[in-house]
Amino acid sequence: MFERWLKKNLKIDKSKGYFYKGVNKFQIWIERAMLIAFLISIWFVDNPFYMLIGYLFISLSFRAFMEWKYKREKKEYILTLYSIFIYLFVLVIGSYLF
Repeated sequence: MFERWLKKNLKIDKSKGYFYKGVNKFQIWIERAMLIAFLISIWFVDNPFYMLIGYLFISLSFRAFMEWKYKREKKEYILTLYSIFIYLFVLVIGSYLF
């Protein structure tokens, strides 16, 4: 609901398609490398939940930085920063409840 409000008030265009498209090839390769490293490292950790929180934070922070640096006029980085806040909030609250 708040995301809709952000899109409307900040005049952020709807993204085309269902999947995220990177700003440039460098971002796509770095995000893929981070995902592969995360998936491999899950096997060596007893509690992968905290690694998931770290991966989401680092991955989305990198994505927000790249959007801010290369697509500042589209303001998509604001939605990505909002996503970081929501994901981390839900995961941290969920970890305390369960």
